Amino acid sequence: MLFQSILLIKRKVYKAIMRLHSSQLRLMCISVVSIGLFFTLIGTALAAPMHAKVVSSDPAANSTLKVSPKKITVTTAENMKPGAANSNLLVYGPSGELISQGDAKVDLNNPEKMSVDIQPEKNGVYIVRWTTTSAADNDPDQGAFVFTVGTGTSSSTTTQAQPTAVPKPAPTPAAQATDNAPANWIPIVTGLIALLVGLGVGVGIGQRRKPAPTVASEAPRTPVNQK
Repeated sequence: MLFQSILLIKRKVYKAIMRLHSSQLRLMCISVVSIGLFFTLIGTALAAPMHAKVVSSDPAANSTLKVSPKKITVTTAENMKPGAANSNLLVYGPSGELISQGDAKVDLNNPEKMSVDIQPEKNGVYIVRWTTTSAADNDPDQGAFVFTVGTGTSSSTTTQAQPTAVPKPAPTPAAQATDNAPANWIPIVTGLIALLVGLGVGVGIGQRRKPAPTVASEAPRTPVNQK
């Protein structure tokens, strides 16, 4: 009788331990999946291509100079493919005329830099239009920026600076995808939310499944024969 009671207690304790281990295992699995999803989304965000987008220039965009420069230089986020068909600069003076001298040249020692000589004009607003092709993935990109030479430029001069003779080419699907690409912070925020939700679900499951008591009710005492 005593042996059976001890065996029953052992079975109940074993079942309680197994239930506890099962809850911990579920919590661990959910946590691992959530953390894995979080780092996957962050990796995707960090690996998002920037293309060969212009990140700086000389003269700087929207700057005002006292004297017109003789050369325009841009720096891009990625290496560019050389050749006017791939990467080029077109510069327009305040009169609206094309003043860049020939095709732009990509620096072979530093393919993130490209420059072109210009024929300076009068004071006013100058427009620089750039087109690039990434040497890493062949994705094209394009854009424009302006700088001003002289002070007190009238609004009429600014209006004249818009080139009307050269039509803008239609953006390629790759360029449209670049403009419409989501910001890099969106996958990071999504990963944080997924991590918090996963951990919350795991903790909830762990708290809901309370372990059974490890000690069963007191074992019945065997009667002692009194002589």
